Amino acid sequence: MIGVVYKWQVHNKLNGSVFYAFEHAAYLNCPLYLVNINDKDLALLKSIFDAKYNIPLDIITPISLIDLYKIKLDKTLILDIRTFTEVKEFLSNDIHVFSNEAHDMFRYKNDRTVTYYGSYKYQNYDIFNYLKLNFNIFQESTGGEGTFVSGLRVPNSMPNLNKPLLKKHGSGQGDIFNKIDTIHYIHTLLDTNNRIIPEAFFHNKKIVIDDQNPTLIDSITFRYNDIMENGLGNYTLSKEDKLVKNMSIG
Repeated sequence: MIGVVYKWQVHNKLNGSVFYAFEHAAYLNCPLYLVNINDKDLALLKSIFDAKYNIPLDIITPISLIDLYKIKLDKTLILDIRTFTEVKEFLSNDIHVFSNEAHDMFRYKNDRTVTYYGSYKYQNYDIFNYLKLNFNIFQESTGGEGTFVSGLRVPNSMPNLNKPLLKKHGSGQGDIFNKIDTIHYIHTLLDTNNRIIPEAFFHNKKIVIDDQNPTLIDSITFRYNDIMENGLGNYTLSKEDKLVKNMSIG
């Protein structure tokens, strides 16, 4: 029995890791266990997922830490270090973790094993692997006119842009690509595994990078330049992905 586990973050509800977790669970056809999510936040998340994706949401399974421990998964996939840090003592057997950020490379002292994956210098890992998106389950976007302003620091207003829609933490729109023709990304802080850049390429939207910290080379720079040169192949989830291969049973 396998599963993807994500620890709900009350103060950072709609971050990229929960989307990666759902997309990997969908590809693996296994449950996504959402640890300690309340009913209100679950309804919020499902409303956004329902607008964003073209599949049913029945793989989503709310669960407590105690119940997570009881199910004794054979293989567990985790897509962020914070989740692993908070649930690691409740896991069993074979655990696979994407190193979205730097950490201390924790190892169990019993028969449990953990394998870390990553691709950038600011990530420490055992196996090189890009973190990918499951484009096959994306809703097709329709035409839109406007600009979505994204980034880790977004101002309260951007009056110089055409019909700006500003990213707001704690809320979101699953069908945002139906309402815009441009992504305006404000690059200020380390963005470890950015999603909006490959998503914008997938939906054929114009991309403007407002680089306010040009000496910081992170996933914004790497992904934009790579996709411009090579297309979306490195960021498209497939059976050749090492996380997918190593999570397979049999």
